[in-house]
Amino acid sequence: MSKFVLFFTSFIFLCFDLTAQNKPTTKQKASAGVKTGINISRFRLDGKIAGVLESNFRTGFVAGAFVNLPFGRSPFSIQPEFLYSSMGGDNLGAQNDKHNYRFNYFSIPLLFKYGVTKKITALAGPQLDYIIYAKETNFAGEFNITRELEEFDWLTTWGLEWWPWKNIPITGRYMHGFRKVFHINNVSANNRGFQLTIGLRFHKPPPLPAQVVVNPTIVTEKDSDGDGIPDSKDNCPTVAGIAKYQGCPIPDTDKDGINDEEDKCPEVVGYPELNGCPYPDRDKDGVTDNKDLCPDEPGSTKNDGCPITDRDNDGVPDSTDRCPDEAGPVSNQGCPEIKEEVIEKIAEIARSIYFQFNSAKLQAKSNAPLDELVQILNENPTYTVSIEGHTDNVGSDEYNKKLSLRRTNTVRNYLINKGIDGSRLTAIGFGEENPIASNATDEGRAQNRRVELKLAN
Repeated sequence: MSKFVLFFTSFIFLCFDLTAQNKPTTKQKASAGVKTGINISRFRLDGKIAGVLESNFRTGFVAGAFVNLPFGRSPFSIQPEFLYSSMGGDNLGAQNDKHNYRFNYFSIPLLFKYGVTKKITALAGPQLDYIIYAKETNFAGEFNITRELEEFDWLTTWGLEWWPWKNIPITGRYMHGFRKVFHINNVSANNRGFQLTIGLRFHKPPPLPAQVVVNPTIVTEKDSDGDGIPDSKDNCPTVAGIAKYQGCPIPDTDKDGINDEEDKCPEVVGYPELNGCPYPDRDKDGVTDNKDLCPDEPGSTKNDGCPITDRDNDGVPDSTDRCPDEAGPVSNQGCPEIKEEVIEKIAEIARSIYFQFNSAKLQAKSNAPLDELVQILNENPTYTVSIEGHTDNVGSDEYNKKLSLRRTNTVRNYLINKGIDGSRLTAIGFGEENPIASNATDEGRAQNRRVELKLAN
């Protein structure tokens, strides 16, 4: 055995010089194949042998498939195999009684291959065997001994592959088992053996080359746009078209993006959903039906196709008239100007609003004037009020501004509690910013402490 290993190793090193001259020049392709052959195996016996116990070779069948995966342009590849493999041996006892052992395995060798030359490949790698069935035949009969064997066996294997033809390899390799797979009394047995196989490799066939039929009597004319119409007959030689239009594309007369063959209104700009036709305008008001809110009644483009109404005839359309039932100037969005006497009444009410000293709490005498303000707002629902608070300059500016804002909010809340919509009321605190008299005298400071009501319509 050691002589075989020495010979195999020496052979590999001697062939390295040859591989430099036989490296693949193109990327190698993956392949698959099948193989079949024989195993010549026996046991390596170890242990206490009573008398004489000898193991001889036996021949078994092997068959399966392989996949070869090369590493680019290098001579290396990896080849997993999936085999049915029959191993075992013939043992002779002291009385010359013969025991034949047949172990059938599912074997998976993982071979690392190196192309030594174009015809010779060295291989080596691990192998895993899984027992399928084991049988012993002796003078007493035939026995199933599968359960007496180790389920798995680990082996190492190495050998050579010869390629006498392009896709037919002949392989010889040695298999060396490391596990004691079987015990005979005091003797344990390891698998050993040689394997000889012949294989058939399959490659994906290359695509068939396109066959070009050349008629020497036909002269090919230039076709710049590749539309099958030669430039000599093509009215649009740089744009692909069709023969019907002398090599030009299908026209789009109205330029609406829908070619004339699909456009039901080829001379009028239209829409894809209407097959190239425009939307109709039933009431002829210049607003198409898809945008006309009143498609059967002539209207204005400014009013989405509906007629403009002005119920109070003040020149402000109802759609923008804040007071559509009461005539008013355009400058006031259709609402009438506030009467002078109402403005004076509002100013009088403002002068009648009093607060307790240095506080935002209303004095009781302020209630009646504020109730009059509530009545005016209820009678004129379009009116809005800005409530503006002012103080004198006694105290800090920040304090005065907060005090004036609290007071105007008190007035606003009073009106809201009386039923006035808060959106019509605005409260602003100016503090001492806008005096109307001098803060140097008591009388001037009293005038500056005030609430102003500004009415708008």
